Amino acid sequence: MQFGEKKESSSGQNAAPASENAAPAASGGAAALRGQGYDSQRAAVRPDGEPQAADAQQGQATEGAKPKTAQVILSARRGGSPFSREFWQDLNVGHCWVDVVKPNGRKDSWGYTANSVRDFPRYQPWKSVDGRVLHPDGSRGASGTLATAVDEDQLARGEAWANAAGSKYNLFGFDGGHSCATFAKGFYEEATGDKAPTGMFGAIIANPNDLSAAMNKRAEKDLAEKQVADADASQDGDGSRGGA
Repeated sequence: MQFGEKKESSSGQNAAPASENAAPAASGGAAALRGQGYDSQRAAVRPDGEPQAADAQQGQATEGAKPKTAQVILSARRGGSPFSREFWQDLNVGHCWVDVVKPNGRKDSWGYTANSVRDFPRYQPWKSVDGRVLHPDGSRGASGTLATAVDEDQLARGEAWANAAGSKYNLFGFDGGHSCATFAKGFYEEATGDKAPTGMFGAIIANPNDLSAAMNKRAEKDLAEKQVADADASQDGDGSRGGA
């Protein structure tokens, strides 16, 4: 959702989110992005759309498969603690969204929010209200990301899913509605075919804090595994391991 610093413009449309609540595929250039910060991931494609070396590696397809020349970046920005006053009074609940890098290098974003943050029932937060898809979402300042390379068909599936998300917002993802977190996770999982990471609480109620922490935990694990693999490769290369 887009609470906290969220404001509504004079035109009646919600402004770009300011306080609500991605590592690539496991091979090729996509893996190089895993664990990097949000800004680094978005900079992987040049402004003019010309792919860098990492993107060229991402696009190399196995025989019979489409090249994975696009990227879906699941993003979350932490909010306050659900046990704090600011969480409920200021609705500092964080935000989740999805950034997209298209095959031609163009950048896009998707999110979900309540139609009217001002009228959100703070004292009955489990109630559903009218909601809408944000396209583009335009959020920045992610505290956790997970980027995955996809092909054009996969990206199209994610976008079609988002366009059919409906107009019911529910902070907890109950009552057949979406929160920003369930929407972002749904888009990511539909496009990539992978499960988004989650913690113990997030397995019950998807939320920006849990999603951010789970993505950072995965990034740390991936980095540790890469360091071990690099060390093994270095030892093999200098002849310090192996037979006599």
